[in-house]
Amino acid sequence: MAINDKVAVVTGSSSGIGFETSLALARNGYHTYATIRDIRKSKKIEAISVRENILIKTMEMDVNCDTSVKETMDKIISETGRIDVLVNNAGYGLFGALEDFDMDSIRNQFETNVFGVIRVAKSALPIMRDRREGLIVNVTSLAGLIGVPAESVYASTKFAVEGLSESLSYELEPFGVRIIIVEPGVINTSFVEDLVVPDLYGINKKGQFVQNKENEPSSISNYHDTIGKFLKYYYSAMSNAPHPQLVASEILQAIKKTSNKANSSPIIRVTIGSDSQKYSKLKRELGDDAFHTMLRRDLLG
Repeated sequence: MAINDKVAVVTGSSSGIGFETSLALARNGYHTYATIRDIRKSKKIEAISVRENILIKTMEMDVNCDTSVKETMDKIISETGRIDVLVNNAGYGLFGALEDFDMDSIRNQFETNVFGVIRVAKSALPIMRDRREGLIVNVTSLAGLIGVPAESVYASTKFAVEGLSESLSYELEPFGVRIIIVEPGVINTSFVEDLVVPDLYGINKKGQFVQNKENEPSSISNYHDTIGKFLKYYYSAMSNAPHPQLVASEILQAIKKTSNKANSSPIIRVTIGSDSQKYSKLKRELGDDAFHTMLRRDLLG
């Protein structure tokens, strides 16, 4: 690579938002490292990079593993001497009532969605700080702005990354490193296929209830009514949701805006999708009681 080539690292690049963001960055001149937990899932993005002759290099990295992150990030830095953009995208959803999850499942959700972000950011920060420039893009969610039914654990992780990002911006501002928070609403990705819900809900990978004739989660759960109503709403919304290319495009525009030296804002928040824009606005405008009532009506009927 040329000495002035910019370098981007994207986590969770095998599909969805990470996949499309890696392609968008490479198509716009970034030497892009698309990191993937299971490297066997890299064939599709590698084929596109060859066909389009764009700079994408896939690398195996498990954000849950200290050794994996350190070895991969050290290798990237040794090859390039820089990281200009880090996109923390890797994550998954744990949906259901809090009481229905064991503690191991909850810990695993935080390990990936929160500690994974921290682990990768800590590996990138020294080179960014030394060079006194860089962007960290943290992909959170509408669920990082508002708590919704069935997402008590997932929303907790996204709220945590929102707070992390805001606090981190103060630490990094003197070193020229800035933060972008990306808050998508429901996006039509493989996120739904990787969704983790308790077995007792009787939901298959397509979001279909298969356990009983009432088309609801099993009554073994005390929360079957609330969870069932929300999941019906969620899977319906997913089928008509925007493509992840929309998120990748918005991330790219935010990076361009933040990279403009005339823009000195230490943090940029990007809300993506009509649902995310609608509810983030209403939460600011309505009181807690009115917002709670409105959201219950919209999501639970």
